Amino acid sequence: MKHLIILNQKAGAEKDLEKFQAQIKEDFKGLNYEVYLTTGPRSVIPYLKDFLSKNNEPLRVYACGGDGTIHEVVNAIYGYKNVELAIYAAGTGNDFVKIYSKSDSWDDIVKNKTGENRFKNFKDLIDGKVIDIDLSKMTGPSMKEPWYSINVINFGFDAIVGVKGNYNKSKGYKNPYGPRAIIPAILGGRFNNIILKADGEQLNKKKILQGSLGQGQWVGGQYHASPKSDNTDGLIDIVALRCMSLARLMIQYFGPYTKGEHLSNEKLMKRIIYRRAKEIEIIGKKDIDICVDGEIISGPSFKVEVLPKALKFVVPNN
Repeated sequence: MKHLIILNQKAGAEKDLEKFQAQIKEDFKGLNYEVYLTTGPRSVIPYLKDFLSKNNEPLRVYACGGDGTIHEVVNAIYGYKNVELAIYAAGTGNDFVKIYSKSDSWDDIVKNKTGENRFKNFKDLIDGKVIDIDLSKMTGPSMKEPWYSINVINFGFDAIVGVKGNYNKSKGYKNPYGPRAIIPAILGGRFNNIILKADGEQLNKKKILQGSLGQGQWVGGQYHASPKSDNTDGLIDIVALRCMSLARLMIQYFGPYTKGEHLSNEKLMKRIIYRRAKEIEIIGKKDIDICVDGEIISGPSFKVEVLPKALKFVVPNN
């Protein structure tokens, strides 16, 4: 098997590039491997597609970076049966791999025998177990080609936070998806003209505050948006919140939503739309922002459908 390490040079957790490359050299000693250093946003996709067109041997691709790097790698390798995905979590949020955590803390992501995070240890990834996981495929009139989601697709309030957060991140602000992104969204993004349909059934008549379509569970580095999602069940979890007052949002909803307790709260469930479906339509009265694993795209409507067992994923060895 060949090993291809995709290394995002600007990933938040790995600042000493020379030291990190030395670690790669040590951990992959004796193996057939290559390292590719990203050159900018979305540079991974054309590189990987060209690489895969020339290589048919079994290949394990290591996405070393954050959720943006993972999104690009997934969108490049989908459809290639000879490829496995491993993740070395070197980003600031690392949302997707938290589905393999024992709690809601990044510090509790399943550790190896020496106490190290298994998603930050190449040896655990090299010896990892391969499982088949689902993806979500999104299409729409504003899109030139489908996008594939390994984690969560957000719209409404969450997407507005994502747009603001991405802007803050580009400016170098600390905690870019925190209050600096949330407050503008609270003030201007709580009432969204969006209709949802799940397997042909219309789920709402009025505006909605926010929604998420989950294969994974976490967004924004700290929000447990879709706590019941299972990326092996052949379905997409829909969690949508009906509009409410600012006071109710802040006092009653925001805390449980952050902790992933909103779907087990009987009072809150009266204001939540929760479904599992194979196909979802998101329809706006005008262009709406959609956040796909942290990447933003706009358009008037989108269709999202599940792709069961679409990707071979490496769960680190323990």
